[in-house]
Amino acid sequence: MIVPKDNEQEADVLTTQEALALLRISRPTLYKLIQEGSLAPIPVSPALLRPKRLLFRRSDVERVLREGRRRP
Repeated sequence: MIVPKDNEQEADVLTTQEALALLRISRPTLYKLIQEGSLAPIPVSPALLRPKRLLFRRSDVERVLREGRRRP
């Protein structure tokens, strides 16, 4: 499980809203990327967050963004 310990690590973690804004996609499209295995949420203890809240590594979101731009 990943638990951000300081501001630098927290900057590397995006909320669902931040990932949506960075990717410029809708929530259903984000869930499709998760279902396809293109993007995986970070496993976080449910005790640390509200239920059903997802977090993503910035590097993973940026990778999806780069890969999407390579498509014709």
